[in-house]
Amino acid sequence: MSGEASAPSTPSAPRTERRMAPVADQLAILMSGVDYGDDGLRRQMEAELRTLLEEDRPLRVYLGVDPTANSLTLGHTVPLRKLRQFQQLGHHAIFLIGDYTALIGDPSDKNKLRPQLIPEAIAANEATYFEQAARILDREHTELRHNSEWLGKLALPEIIALMSKFTVAEMLRRDNFRKRFDDGDAVYLHEFLYALMQGYDAFALACDVQVGGTEQLFNLMAGRKIQQDAGQRPHVPVTLPILVGLDGKARMSKSAGNHIGVNDPPDDQYGKTMSLPDPVIMDFFVLATNVPRSDLPAIQAELEQRPMAAKKRLAHTIVTEFWGEGAAAAAEAAFERTVQRHEVPTDVPVHAVARGTPLVDVLVAAGLAGSKRDARRLLEQGAVNVDGLVADVSASAVPGALVQVGKRRWLRLA
Repeated sequence: MSGEASAPSTPSAPRTERRMAPVADQLAILMSGVDYGDDGLRRQMEAELRTLLEEDRPLRVYLGVDPTANSLTLGHTVPLRKLRQFQQLGHHAIFLIGDYTALIGDPSDKNKLRPQLIPEAIAANEATYFEQAARILDREHTELRHNSEWLGKLALPEIIALMSKFTVAEMLRRDNFRKRFDDGDAVYLHEFLYALMQGYDAFALACDVQVGGTEQLFNLMAGRKIQQDAGQRPHVPVTLPILVGLDGKARMSKSAGNHIGVNDPPDDQYGKTMSLPDPVIMDFFVLATNVPRSDLPAIQAELEQRPMAAKKRLAHTIVTEFWGEGAAAAAEAAFERTVQRHEVPTDVPVHAVARGTPLVDVLVAAGLAGSKRDARRLLEQGAVNVDGLVADVSASAVPGALVQVGKRRWLRLA
């Protein structure tokens, strides 16, 4: 790459003596569910992927995830499941933790500046990322990388050389940047760097394919440009639709509190799924489960005729895939007992408190909220009851009180 750092060495794809599956069969699986928002681009990317597959070798396929929160959500599992499909077909999977891009903050799905994280917060967030991703991927055959390995070594002249490949006009073609610019809202220079840094990841990994969400397409295309300029063959972006959150509207996000977490306990996964609005149930079956596509017509019919049964089937499926059939059956029984029949659970956890402790602090200490910010949001939304009455943000703890958060979580104060 003229005027820039050379790509760090990357392990080559594992050699294999066996032939790959027929190209047509692979293509049918790998392009299933893929969305580019443009038919012409889809045809181009499918043709390029076909050409790669015809080489009859394991392709280098990567997915990058920035550790902006401490857990993955079902939204993350959408591209993870596609990466797993590549893996099952014999291709080399790379799970990249964007510990350096997280310092910038991905602006792809934001209409405002994303708060910047400090390195210590990023390190804490990513501590269990690979463990969570390995619930979808084959741990033993997944290469784990961090983009600090190469981005942390870039010198200013190399960054300037990267920036020289893109114009401000190109950056402002992004819908969210354009909207902010037209509305007179600030667009900061460091936000432009994100696409360049993610694009450099593709070059550093010498990847053949990159998997991501549709909102990432601009960044993925930047990677193609950087690879091509460096003399590499541009990778093929494989982009998947965005999974909405519990409100059925906004993108699923832990920071927004509208998520179902990969590591959420079975009861939480089940209960959160049951709170989804009916119009998004089929999207969850398609994007967030391994249900055979041949089952979807029957599920659609069930959703139209017996929506509660279809929703329970979805909740049961999600919990089973992460925790097993036994945990799913127990979660379903708990939901029916506490939410549908309004019974207080028999195994309510007990938490010792001092009288007068702010309820916000109690919710965090007991694990019913991830932070004081989350706790205050729950209280402001009227989602916290104490002895059957809605509590407000100023509420204090009283030993002996029964606290209910949402419809499914309980706590006895002592």
